[in-house]
Amino acid sequence: MKYIVLLLVLCAAVSEAEGQRLFERKRPDIIPLDGSAKRIGWFVEPGITYTLPRFKNDEEEVFRSGDTSYTATYDPNGRLGFYIGAGATWFTRDPVIVDYFDLGLAYKNLRGSESYESTLVRADSSATFNGDGTFAERFVTLSANANKFIQVRDYQFVQLSLGANADYRIGSRYDHAGDPILNEHDFPPDLIGQLHFKVGYGFKLRSKLLVIPAIETPIFSVVPEDQGFGKLQWFSSTYRPLILTVRFLFLRARNGFDCPPPIKHKGEIKTYKQDGYHP
Repeated sequence: MKYIVLLLVLCAAVSEAEGQRLFERKRPDIIPLDGSAKRIGWFVEPGITYTLPRFKNDEEEVFRSGDTSYTATYDPNGRLGFYIGAGATWFTRDPVIVDYFDLGLAYKNLRGSESYESTLVRADSSATFNGDGTFAERFVTLSANANKFIQVRDYQFVQLSLGANADYRIGSRYDHAGDPILNEHDFPPDLIGQLHFKVGYGFKLRSKLLVIPAIETPIFSVVPEDQGFGKLQWFSSTYRPLILTVRFLFLRARNGFDCPPPIKHKGEIKTYKQDGYHP
């Protein structure tokens, strides 16, 4: 009996030690918090854009006046565009809410198309029309983000980002066979201001390199007036801009030495304890 009790006590002790070891285990920091990395880094992010159209097209009455009416069915379609950006990052000392901020400048190309079929009815007569068109926009974009890591494995994480962007048009091309008055064409202004959300899944490949594929979309337009959680209008349809990027985020090591040397304070040798990153 005493051997059984001893075995149970031994098992309990081993289980407690194992549980404590697992409880105390900490995932390695994505951004080092021991001062081995500078607080300021940089990134580049190539990518593509896509103007996501609605999923269902319905016939709509564009206008009616007396015995005259105009109805149309618009069929928008997205196209791929080019994106390239770069900028600076600033890592926080206490990444409880935000792990890092970034400020970047990018070139953004937004492209799409629209076709339509319509009917104009006036008194006892009617006429049908159809046409199509394409658009291509080129913007310079200034953006800022607050970014948070949610670790799922030792060197893998989900990145959630909330930010703002200001886009300035540097070029555009519109081709459309339809009547712009009957179809009430409209386009974004030269300067666009939006809030956006981004989600990505990142990997720490080396001690100084993070790779983060991500997708970004606007969630609210300040300029122009919001048309539905960040959508923008080209011709007679609205589109949701999507930006798919791969961010290469580079960390910078501190200069001078890898490990803090001991220091002498009031005649005593002490180990230097850093309070965070160094710019």
